Amino acid sequence: MLEDKASSSLKAANKLLTYYADFDKEGKTASEGDHAFVETATFADDVKYHGEMWQSDFHFIDNPWIEEGEESDYKIHTSTRNLTVGITDMVAWLSQKQGTTYKSGYMYTFLMKKFNNDENVAKSYALRLLIHYIGDLVQPFHCESRYSSQYLAGDKGANAFPLPNHYEVNELHALWDKVLYEERHNIARPFTESTWSTFQAHIADIMSEYKYAVKKTSVYKTTNYDKWATESYELAKTLYDGK
Repeated sequence: MLEDKASSSLKAANKLLTYYADFDKEGKTASEGDHAFVETATFADDVKYHGEMWQSDFHFIDNPWIEEGEESDYKIHTSTRNLTVGITDMVAWLSQKQGTTYKSGYMYTFLMKKFNNDENVAKSYALRLLIHYIGDLVQPFHCESRYSSQYLAGDKGANAFPLPNHYEVNELHALWDKVLYEERHNIARPFTESTWSTFQAHIADIMSEYKYAVKKTSVYKTTNYDKWATESYELAKTLYDGK
């Protein structure tokens, strides 16, 4: 869609991704090759347990679903460092379309300090996180936590909802990550010419089958990320049925 509708933005994004790749001395971008915009989609997860746990709260916005009782019956986990806050701050920073308020945000201050005020490298790293977090935002269980007598501390976006182990999936959140087992195989990266062609054919099939979902540009052009999170939250509440 970016190639078709925003090729200049995609070109700028690909250029921006090169700054951290050139800076990286620890091999954290080893899975990136000729298709970095796609290959970096899992970067935030890849590095999370390798010195980058500071950004783990930004993967979720735990909107509580109080299935039983009242909210006051539970100790609700909340964080000011959450998915929609992180995305909003990074979009403002990378786009430069909303003044300089982003400079007071956690992402800007932390990453600028992390990379010794080298803004190109900091923004390059931030873009990698943003690409991943947008994926998290439309994974329903990243925007919901279920509270009940069984889950007094919440089910952590269905991460604590067990399932019989099948294809290395043993909880409901992972089942959704694996698209009901359809995407159970990890994709080797960097892509080779052959695997990229196979991947593109798969994407073309998905785009064709589900094009109705993005028929209206209002579906994806809004920058009200709390609205996206609310849509994911409402979906998440329906995904426990039959489990």
